[in-house]
Amino acid sequence: MSDHNPKPPSASLLDEEGICMLSLDGGGVRGLSSLYVLKRIMDGHNAKREKLGQSPQKPADIFDLIGGTSTGGLIAIMLGRLQMDVDECISAYNDLIKVVFSKEARVHQSKFNLLGQTQARFDSGGLKDAIEKTLRDKGLSPTDGMVDSRETGCKVFVCATSKLDAATYRFRSYTSHNSFLNATICQAARATSAATTFFNPVSIGGMKFVDGALGANNPVDQVEEEAREIWCSNTGNLQQLVKCFVSIGTGKLPTYNIHDRIDKFIATLAKMATDVEKTAEASMKRWRQHLDQGRYFRFNVDHGLQTVGMKEYKKKGEIQASTYKYLNSQVQSSSVQRCVENLILKKELTGLDFELRIKHEQDLLSPSSNPQSPENPQESQSKQPASRQIKSPPQPCFFVPTKLPPSSIDRPKYLRKLQAALPQDRHQRAALAGLHGSGKTQIAIQFAEWVHSAYPEYSVFWLSADNLEESYSRITQKLGLFRRYKHESKSSDARVLFHRYLSTERLGRWFLIIDDADTDNDSSSPSAQPRSVFSDLPDSKEGNILFITHSMKGATTAVGNQVNKVIKVEGLENTDAISILRQSLFNSRLLADEDIAQELLSELNGLPLSIQQAARYLNNHAHLTIHKLLDLLRSPSQDAFPFISPESNGSGGGRDSQDSLLKTAMKLFEAIQKDNPHAGMLLEFISQIGPSSIPRTILTGTGINTGIKGKKAKLEESIGALCSFFLLAPSQGGNMFDMPTIVHLCMRVWVKQKKASKSLTETVTKRLNELIPQVDWSKRLIWKKYEAHAIRVLTGCQDHDLKFDARFQLACKVGSWLLRERNVKGAIPWLQQTLGWAKKSSFKNTQRRLRIQLDLAEAYAETEQSAKAIQLTEKALAFQEKHLSKDGSSVLAVSCVLAKSHRFNGAPTKETDRLEKLKKVDNKRSAMERLTLLGELGKCYSSDKEYEKAIENLEMGVDAAGGKIAKHDPILIFVKNHLAYAYGQRGQHNEAISILEETLPIQEQILGKSHSETLITQSHLANQYLETKELTKAISVLEELVPIQRKTLGQMNRETMCSENQLAEAYFNNQNVYTALKLYEHMRLVRRNLGQSNEHRKWAEAGYEKCAETWKWTWMRR
Repeated sequence: MSDHNPKPPSASLLDEEGICMLSLDGGGVRGLSSLYVLKRIMDGHNAKREKLGQSPQKPADIFDLIGGTSTGGLIAIMLGRLQMDVDECISAYNDLIKVVFSKEARVHQSKFNLLGQTQARFDSGGLKDAIEKTLRDKGLSPTDGMVDSRETGCKVFVCATSKLDAATYRFRSYTSHNSFLNATICQAARATSAATTFFNPVSIGGMKFVDGALGANNPVDQVEEEAREIWCSNTGNLQQLVKCFVSIGTGKLPTYNIHDRIDKFIATLAKMATDVEKTAEASMKRWRQHLDQGRYFRFNVDHGLQTVGMKEYKKKGEIQASTYKYLNSQVQSSSVQRCVENLILKKELTGLDFELRIKHEQDLLSPSSNPQSPENPQESQSKQPASRQIKSPPQPCFFVPTKLPPSSIDRPKYLRKLQAALPQDRHQRAALAGLHGSGKTQIAIQFAEWVHSAYPEYSVFWLSADNLEESYSRITQKLGLFRRYKHESKSSDARVLFHRYLSTERLGRWFLIIDDADTDNDSSSPSAQPRSVFSDLPDSKEGNILFITHSMKGATTAVGNQVNKVIKVEGLENTDAISILRQSLFNSRLLADEDIAQELLSELNGLPLSIQQAARYLNNHAHLTIHKLLDLLRSPSQDAFPFISPESNGSGGGRDSQDSLLKTAMKLFEAIQKDNPHAGMLLEFISQIGPSSIPRTILTGTGINTGIKGKKAKLEESIGALCSFFLLAPSQGGNMFDMPTIVHLCMRVWVKQKKASKSLTETVTKRLNELIPQVDWSKRLIWKKYEAHAIRVLTGCQDHDLKFDARFQLACKVGSWLLRERNVKGAIPWLQQTLGWAKKSSFKNTQRRLRIQLDLAEAYAETEQSAKAIQLTEKALAFQEKHLSKDGSSVLAVSCVLAKSHRFNGAPTKETDRLEKLKKVDNKRSAMERLTLLGELGKCYSSDKEYEKAIENLEMGVDAAGGKIAKHDPILIFVKNHLAYAYGQRGQHNEAISILEETLPIQEQILGKSHSETLITQSHLANQYLETKELTKAISVLEELVPIQRKTLGQMNRETMCSENQLAEAYFNNQNVYTALKLYEHMRLVRRNLGQSNEHRKWAEAGYEKCAETWKWTWMRR
């Protein structure tokens, strides 16, 4: 079948002669961006023509109608009326803007005169001269009319706005009954580009015009309306005539809320920035089907052009770079390619009679031309194309017992793939394969209904392999085959009778859809046993068969290994996923936080059934937020089980209910375990760890390949089986696997019902304990692979109250690693559990037990529990003196943690003497021991404001680390940060900046941007920039810091408010008065609930008043 919708049915006529339209936004010098976009399209188009041995084309050779506003209007005239190619247009446009916006052309500095009225800042005569030069260069006269007497195929119009009533007028290159003003090319070009405050209005026919951007900065609606007037003024049915509609913007602009400006003109300009995108969005909605089919395109650079003003022609390099970056993105590159593939089919420009020709083709191919019409069947038959000469039964059968639910959503991408995979002229098999809940059945129903609507003479049948005999019986009864064949066939088998009917009757074209085509029951199996759903199927050239399966193996079996006939169904596109969630939720306010909503959709892998299930759960648990639901789904406990249990959401929901979701998954698990016990073992093992980033190495601990020759092959076969059913998805070259969250949740319920979870938990715990190394920063990447899985399985041990050595050994490693990575709060519970076990273990009197105790004390100290830290460390000191008195490393470790505990308790010098004595003892300590000792000693001096001593010791510690300790080790990083702080306190700001610029990126990488330590370093760096008056750098750091602080610490947090104060003041001092004003306004609003005497509230109010006064005088001067 064709890739395109059969209405209009003649795809070739539409592709070769359909209307192509080009719409060009306004935007000053940013119009170069739209030209670079068009150049990319035309370069691709002409490259394809060159391969075909054809000559290159210009835009005017392809586009039937080009419309533009302001900048876009000028470009439209150059491309269409002057017949320029894109390179020629870019060159001419560059020459024009360079002259028009040069310093010499500037006549006023301000937008407004003393009376507050707008005035032209550039010489309008210069604009006129530049346009006239462009015309002469093309061999035209400045007095030539806009209407082209040659009536060339490409039609052009430009928009301008009447200064009298703000109405939008169009100046056309062709005759139209709507035109009443005769303009020259030069007048039309000047009128569309006479931007208010840039150039004077243009007078034409007694009327004054300013640029069209004030009325239609995005002229896409004007282009649509104009095309309708040209090609289908009587019917207005434009969309079925359009082959390609391209709309190109000049870059997205920031929008502004303007409350205090007194002139309405400024408000109008602000509104323009938003209207462009609103117009684009509304147009894309109207042309959604064309968008899906690759017939409508909107290109608009989304980032990089916000700071390029309309007159800043010197920034053309920046414009080009931003545009190419946008075009090189995967999404836009694909869109350009689709646009090129559309345009390459264009054979000639569209005639004015095109609507009649399309209608004629529709009449010829209309299903109403029934071959069995009693008037003249032979004549009617002769009018049918060859592919439609069918032998239809009197009443074609449409047997699809399942209807689309109201909540279903169109999946046009898959519909097009099915249309391509199942042609009309021969027998073919295709398969939809994907995870349960991905929407395969709904896509197949949509396809069946499309066939029935587009080709009502075709028969469509639906079988469910889950209950194959019943399906055959129902179809046979509906067709009356028992009665039909009672004298001809000895068999009463419904399956045999139906297959005979499809194979031997003069039925005409038919489609057979087989759902659940991998169900393992007594009558169907992917191995194609006798009586299998895959065996003995009719092979008539008149019919096509579509299989719906959960397995890639089943899909390839079904289509005979024609892999191009297997269509993998994945999760919904983002816009469709959010649409289903919004339609299914009672409380739409839950979607106010778009980021958290997107996070939920990602967690659910975009699966329609899972999204609907989440909406049902939220509807029935009104106290929940999406954030809490996410926590529930990710929880290693059994709290999430009700999410998929039948009783959690009430009854109802039919096939798509949560009951179906869980039962179908468990049925699949049982079938896999029966067919491949080793794969079943893998499922059970994975149920105890996390669903994401599962390392292949962990799976070798399932027992499948332990100690038995050839078992490794069994493991690979088992992994392959789970991947075939889409239960596992490989990543990182097959070294990692991911499992959909909902599948993992169903699997945990399945394992629980088998009552095997406790023994499994112990097995997985032992495996992880083997894999995770003791703390050694060089082995951090190994730890990170298993971190989430280790925490999950330890939580399971805790829930089941399992007590065995491997559990506590693993907890010890996890706690120590988390402490080293500065996840101090996360480390404490595991270290607490471990210490209790260690005191009773076989190594209760060893250095290992001491290390656990010191790690816990250190964690207490850093979480404002310094008294507990001191108590625990003093006990550790007594333990060390009793059992490890001769171990120098233990002495140093206890001394450093004790000093740290006192430092956090407000007594930084209490242990400095002990540390100074250890510093003088040289017993060949390791680099890490020297770094730890000197680092702690330096921190103690720094806390006591003895910065000179602090710097001395901290510098020695950094030197001791040398190249022996990894530069991204947190211990070294924090010693350096303390050194930077001490430098800053001593006024050595450049030295502090040098260190912080090095450590901040490392912290962002290993700890994350929102980690408290990272935020402290970022704040410190901003302070140092402010001290050295490097305002731009300080602003850059603070602009990144403040949003993170607001989100993680809260807007009323002291640190957040301090950073906001600094940022607002930096804006003001850097002459960004308006930006400072807006920030102060926000701060004042947020802090109004603080007491009137609160320093941060007073700061915000005073700053706002200062900025407002400065802003007022700035505008008066302008």
